[in-house]
Formats: sequence, structure tokens, C-alpha cells
Amino acid sequence: MARIIVGEDDFDIGAEISALTAGRTDIGGIGCFIGTVRDTAPGAPEVAALTLEHYPAMTERALARIVTQAEERWPLLGCTVIHRVGRMLPGENIVLVIAASAHRQAALDATAFL
Repeated sequence: MARIIVGEDDFDIGAEISALTAGRTDIGGIGCFIGTVRDTAPGAPEVAALTLEHYPAMTERALARIVTQAEERWPLLGCTVIHRVGRMLPGENIVLVIAASAHRQAALDATAFL
């Protein structure tokens, strides 16, 4: 079962992993990616803040489509995709992807894809 969230609120990585794995004994591998706001990029001025805008229905449909593709390619037992929007400062979280499977390689490959 996939969980997709697009919103302005920050997320607690540990709580999200716990929510995905609570009561599960069939999960053998968990892949995780955390994206954060950086303050510099090569050849660019320092970043004071980042503001991301989106079209909610389109964004959620696109993420759901990507999650469906991952579920078709790998034997996932669950996944979480969180993407923040709005104003964020350097060091803050932007993206969280967690993929769970019986085996680590499937979890890691699905995480990279997502």
C-alpha cells in the first residue's frame, strides 16, 4: 500500500519509517532517500530560500503513476512518497521516499526509481 503526500509540512523520517513497517515481519529490506534544500549549486549564487509551487491534482496524479510503475516492476510491500511544496530554507527536507520489500535489492532499486 502506497502513501503519497504533497504539502507544506515537514516530515519526521523515523516516524514515517515506523508507520510503514509497524506490525510487519515480512519486510526484509527498506530503501530510503531524503532530499534536502542545499544552500549552493555549482556556478550559482547562494540560496537563501527555495519556493516550490505545483498544481495539486496534476502533481498527485503524476506521483501516483510513478508509484504504480514501481509497484509493477518490484515486489514492494509498501512505500511512502512525500514531496514538500511552499517556502523552504537550506537544510530543510524536501523529499522522502521509502520503499519496503522482502529483499533489499528490490527496495533499493524501487527507491532509486521513485
